[in-house]
Amino acid sequence: MLEDRVCIVCGGGNGIGEETAVAMAEAGATVVVNDLGVDVSGEGADEQPAEETVERIEDTGGEAMAHFGDVTELAYTEQLVADAVEEYGAVHAVANFAGVLRDSMLFKMDEAEWDTVVDVHLKGHFSLLRAASSHWRDRYKQDDGFERERSFVCVSSGVSVGNVGQANYSAAKAGILGLMRTAALELDQYDVRVNAMWPTALTRMTEDLPGMAGVDPDDMGPQHTTAVPVFLAGEAAEGVTGCTLAIAGDSVAIVSDPERERTLSSEEGQWSPDEIADRWEELTDGFETRRMTSGY
Repeated sequence: MLEDRVCIVCGGGNGIGEETAVAMAEAGATVVVNDLGVDVSGEGADEQPAEETVERIEDTGGEAMAHFGDVTELAYTEQLVADAVEEYGAVHAVANFAGVLRDSMLFKMDEAEWDTVVDVHLKGHFSLLRAASSHWRDRYKQDDGFERERSFVCVSSGVSVGNVGQANYSAAKAGILGLMRTAALELDQYDVRVNAMWPTALTRMTEDLPGMAGVDPDDMGPQHTTAVPVFLAGEAAEGVTGCTLAIAGDSVAIVSDPERERTLSSEEGQWSPDEIADRWEELTDGFETRRMTSGY
């Protein structure tokens, strides 16, 4: 499915990113594996995780190279794309799994906990999209079009609907969806499709969450999520852009975009607080207005 394609997989040293990099190579892609080698909280740095993923790919006959760096740095992501193009001649797809967690209740969360998580997840996506789209736009104009569409896969989460103790993570993952939709609109003219995924799997980032207690890694391991990013990176997904796919175990779902549930017109010609209060039940009939659920 990915023969003759060059794919950059960021955060490819562990978990879902690692399994995706391996799956893309098995599907025929040449893979550039980026990872900074930090722990779950974002501390430290180690080149070994990316190198080990490359070894897994090469051990089965695939082609890959490791690339060590921080996706939040715009100069680094520009260099990442440039190095991939210099080594392999093109970049056809990018998927970004780089992420960290610093969970805390909102009233206890400090500035560093907020900034670090939003920086890695949301700014990291912006940084990569900026670098990749700039290269693709220039190449598209230079070559007068592409022989095949380019693909960017954003990684969001079901936690974007909200989750206790993860205000920073939820905000970043929700922001990624808005970024994805805007990028899809802007880049469609250059034959670049931009989509998102909500993967749910047992990884080092989720193993301590209550919702994952007792989960069997054979049923919910990261290897079960790779079909979506491989599909989205390939020619079978041509024309698919601005979409979010959720995958967990043996389940795949389309995630809807935010939309108006019900619209009423003011009977007075202009809404007043009193009219909203008087017609609140009419507006919200059948719609739950107090969200008490939590995700993972």
